Amino acid sequence: MKKILSCLKLKSAGYLNEDAFTLIEALIAFSIFITIVFFMTPVFQIILNNKDSEKSLQAMEWEVFSSQIKKEIRLSTRAELISNRLILTKDSETIQYEKYGSSLRRRVNSTGHEIILQNVSQYSFTILNNAVKTIVTDLWGKEYSVTAFPLVNSGPVP
Repeated sequence: MKKILSCLKLKSAGYLNEDAFTLIEALIAFSIFITIVFFMTPVFQIILNNKDSEKSLQAMEWEVFSSQIKKEIRLSTRAELISNRLILTKDSETIQYEKYGSSLRRRVNSTGHEIILQNVSQYSFTILNNAVKTIVTDLWGKEYSVTAFPLVNSGPVP
């Protein structure tokens, strides 16, 4: 009889340990799940808001492009439009701005391939009296415009 009672005690003690282990295991699994959900929420938010960041990058890229083209027009001695390309002459260099796919690129002496503006759907260069006007429409339909004037001392850009 003592053997039967001792066997029952061992079985019931083992049974209680299994319940406690299962409860601890469930708590650990639940805490891991909550941690994963906590860190995945910002990731999904970043993925869903990716388009807004692309638009803000486009605005910053436009600012860099407009600064660069203003500087080159100020330093150039001549500007002309040939088959929808802006060609600037500066000393012995010829600088071309042209569309390449959905980008605007810059080439010096018809060599090189420097992408200066991405996600462009339409663009136009216009030579005014004393300036060059650039209008660019991006892939989302937003229109950007800049007018660049040459240096006052160098006279108008022909």
